[in-house]
Amino acid sequence: MKSFISKFTDSAKSLGDIRTITVTGMLLALAVAIRSLGINITADARIVFTCVPICIIAMLYGPVVCGMSTFALDVIGFLIDNKSARGYSIELALVVVLSGIIYGIVLYNADIKCTKSDIKGSVMSILRIMLARGLVVVICNMTLNSYFLYSLYVNKDFSVFTSLGDRDMMNQFMTWFVTSRLPKNVTYPIDIVLLSLVLPSANMAYKSVFKYKKA
Repeated sequence: MKSFISKFTDSAKSLGDIRTITVTGMLLALAVAIRSLGINITADARIVFTCVPICIIAMLYGPVVCGMSTFALDVIGFLIDNKSARGYSIELALVVVLSGIIYGIVLYNADIKCTKSDIKGSVMSILRIMLARGLVVVICNMTLNSYFLYSLYVNKDFSVFTSLGDRDMMNQFMTWFVTSRLPKNVTYPIDIVLLSLVLPSANMAYKSVFKYKKA
């Protein structure tokens, strides 16, 4: 429990380091650029690989910094898209923050590597990456985001309680989910490959530049 709490306290302390602000700002700018290249599948599903710079932030600076970063990226993205017809959703924003926290919890202080000389360490790194991305996909993308998008914008009468006793309502939700939300998450294997290639390199480069000093 102490080590779990220390992830948050250490991450919060790193906010006082100019290095954290600088590197995070650069990675956020990269995330915004990558986001602009996203592919819109439907109004509620978009394929984009912003998880790469976000996971680097999580690996380097932890759940507090990453949670703040995902929130900042969400606000910037909203302003760029100018989705005034829907307005900004606090519920969806909280899910975005949660995704950053999950990434930070799983990846922070983990020596992410991918080398032939340390097969065991490399395998453990890949498994950790799979866990981090998998938790975000299942909890945030497929579950919470889907629920809030549907109940806020598609069918405002839908809720967990009303759907339990209404088969037609649940069937309508599942149809929408399969056609509008599920396609967004088919890139999971691609995400894992990208993260497994980029995170070890980013980790090594960061340590090299800052001479193995922690943020």
